[in-house]
Amino acid sequence: MRIEIESLASGGYGLGHWKGKVVFVPYGAPGDVLEVEITEDHRDYAFARITSIKEPSSHRVTPPCPIFGICGGCQWLHIAYLTQLKAKETLAKRELRKVLENDTAFQPIIPSEPHIEYRIRAKLRLSKDQIGFYQEKSHQVVAMGRCPVMTPIMNRALLVFYHHLKELKEVEEIDLFSHGGEKTLLISMKSQGKLRTIHQIFHALKEDSHDQIGLRVLWKGKASHLGPRIMEEEILGHKLLVGHDTFFQNNRFLRERLAALVLEQATPWLNEEVLELYAGVGTFTLPLVKAGARVTAVEGHVPSAQLLKENAPQAEVWETSCEKALEQLKDRPFSLIILDPPRTGCSPHVRQAMRDLTPKGIIYISCNPATMARDMAFWKEQSYHIIFLQPLDMFPHTGHMEMLGMMAKG
Repeated sequence: MRIEIESLASGGYGLGHWKGKVVFVPYGAPGDVLEVEITEDHRDYAFARITSIKEPSSHRVTPPCPIFGICGGCQWLHIAYLTQLKAKETLAKRELRKVLENDTAFQPIIPSEPHIEYRIRAKLRLSKDQIGFYQEKSHQVVAMGRCPVMTPIMNRALLVFYHHLKELKEVEEIDLFSHGGEKTLLISMKSQGKLRTIHQIFHALKEDSHDQIGLRVLWKGKASHLGPRIMEEEILGHKLLVGHDTFFQNNRFLRERLAALVLEQATPWLNEEVLELYAGVGTFTLPLVKAGARVTAVEGHVPSAQLLKENAPQAEVWETSCEKALEQLKDRPFSLIILDPPRTGCSPHVRQAMRDLTPKGIIYISCNPATMARDMAFWKEQSYHIIFLQPLDMFPHTGHMEMLGMMAKG
């Protein structure tokens, strides 16, 4: 059947209509006229795949990747970057419409400059002499020689792995974590057996790079380490330690901009008590305490919490879940709460406990506008209003984005 793609949708799909039904088409571009076939049919919507492009959109570009459309890593590499940005602005407004009282709070999206080689973390899969990402909606590994969104040091390591495929036959996955300035690369391999050639692989990686290499091999609950286990990053001029298992913002060109925005929005409360939930290793905590804020930071992931204590010794760190911490902090007078939860957003317990603390302000960082809107709608019922909403393109060439929202009481 023939369909025209009208817009881009959440999840990275092109969106069109057929006989009154919404049809989601992977790898469609706005303005495309396509021949498609239905792959999944529901009452009100369907999914389809492209069988041929009858009239290509003017928004189409040649993707700088030979396996784009097979590899599941990117969804929009075939779409002009300005078109991606406009689509993400539209999608964010649509999701947050029910809590956004007027458009004056909504800021233009901040682009990633550059928008390639931005990604500092990736999980590579290995299967049958192939290394790469999974195919979309599949556990089939797509062989990859180079990824245009990974940092150059990660791509150089990928070539070394190919040269040592025989020695890596029992390795299932490889986690790459690149320093933003490419000074260090932390590599973690998950293996089914003891990797007897770890030293040869380690030295091959070092020879190929002038930078530091930290290699960890996990098997049967054991870990073997060569080289550094942590690396030193910088956020707004402050040194920050990160490690193999710790979360860190994936876009090396925008993470400082995000931290600066958090600090900027928190400025009115820097002389009061601040509570930070899901604090990680201290990406926001460190600039806040350096600016003089009295921060209580909560992080339940043990490796992250341990580094958080080192990164921000001036903060009061709670190494526990946000739910447990909020039970014990319910009588503390926090003027501002900052949170950066996972894609699933806040649990009902966290939403309720935050409301009961009655802070003057809430700064919410999210990679999922839908769960952000759900949580903000709850607080809006308690007389909180959005005064600032900023999308950032932390994930170029995908359907994902980062959002920063500021809510104030009254």
